[in-house]
Amino acid sequence: MSTPTPPRDNSTPTKPWYKHPWPWLLMAGPAIVVAAGFYTYYLAATKNNPSLVTDDYYREGKNIALQMERDQEAERRQIRAELLVSPDNSRAKILLSGNIEPDVPLKLLWLHPARSEYDQTVTMQRQGSAAATANRVEYAADFQALRPADHWYVRLEDSAGKWRVQGIWYPKRGNSLSLVPMPQPAAPNPPKAKQ
Repeated sequence: MSTPTPPRDNSTPTKPWYKHPWPWLLMAGPAIVVAAGFYTYYLAATKNNPSLVTDDYYREGKNIALQMERDQEAERRQIRAELLVSPDNSRAKILLSGNIEPDVPLKLLWLHPARSEYDQTVTMQRQGSAAATANRVEYAADFQALRPADHWYVRLEDSAGKWRVQGIWYPKRGNSLSLVPMPQPAAPNPPKAKQ
């Protein structure tokens, strides 16, 4: 035998679904995500200039071999540089060693990791007499103070474009940096012959 269910009391009205807090709480999460998505799209469309910084070895995808030759030339000449940056990030001094032409002007490139409008190209002026001391030549230059960034890509090259040395400068780690030729990618191992 089954027990009869008690009759429903129609005197207590039930609330419609939208007057309960639980449906609104459950819908709040997806609504916030959708609103954040629209806001992110707005920021990307209006505030961000899509100026991705590219290394000059990929100039329109055609000069890879030429750029690698510049690094190889710096390696052949054993060119190394020590970069010293002033505390206010507006002056640089370079001690350059290796087989270089000391009278050729140099270009120092500061490349921001994400904003190409912050990039700077500086012409380095030779300091001191014509004779290099201890096989090192000193160059210096003033420039516009660098914008705050976690790191900067730094490149030193001759004005003729024959060689380049480069490095990554982290301002929080100090005001000096060693610039060397970019390491070449390792050649893949040849497949082993089956025996």
